[in-house]
Amino acid sequence: MVIDHIGSFLLRAMMDPYRVDGMLVVNQESPSPLRWLMLGREACDILGAIAFPIFCFLVAEGFLHTRDRLRYGRQMLWFALLSEIPYNLAHYQTGFSLRLQNVMFTLACAILTLLLISKAEERWAEQKAMRWGMTVAAVAAGMVMAFLIRGEYVFLGPLAAALVYLLRNRGRLRIAGLAPLLIVSPWTVLAVPFLLCYNGQRGKGSKWFFYLFYPAHFLVFAALAAVIRG
Repeated sequence: MVIDHIGSFLLRAMMDPYRVDGMLVVNQESPSPLRWLMLGREACDILGAIAFPIFCFLVAEGFLHTRDRLRYGRQMLWFALLSEIPYNLAHYQTGFSLRLQNVMFTLACAILTLLLISKAEERWAEQKAMRWGMTVAAVAAGMVMAFLIRGEYVFLGPLAAALVYLLRNRGRLRIAGLAPLLIVSPWTVLAVPFLLCYNGQRGKGSKWFFYLFYPAHFLVFAALAAVIRG
């Protein structure tokens, strides 16, 4: 994620002097530094594609292992709200924008989708047709919500997390649930080796560090990009 944002914010800011009327033209006659910046940004985009599939996978895993699923969803939503102004400052140089919302909103929609699926599984445990019908309805509802909120990756986030959750008893094959993310980037496959190393155990470190790191790193990048732009 950080590598992706180095490309999105810092390298992009370094390209600003090469823009003419807001447009960036890259060809064989372009200055060498610009070509290197473009290559660097492309590399950041490729490596950055690893992050979101892992987020979706771990949301499904976190949902399965948390002791309080409602609290898990509320926690994600609160940090989504906390991260929105830093997100906008980094992306749009303003504190408010309706273009796209930060990825924690997408993950919160994913958790809500999993809550609806789990309720359907409990309520219609003995009625297979009804259970699957309500599961499909739950996934559709989560996708619509993510689309309306316009979080990053929009409806694909809840869909991928739901598929991973539904494949939870299939061992490593549950990684196949992330396949819809290939629509956004074929480099999603780079996340697979990391996910295959997952042993089902929670890693070391404070979870609060990672929640707080998300909005904090946007503020740092927004400041650095502003310095680069002068």
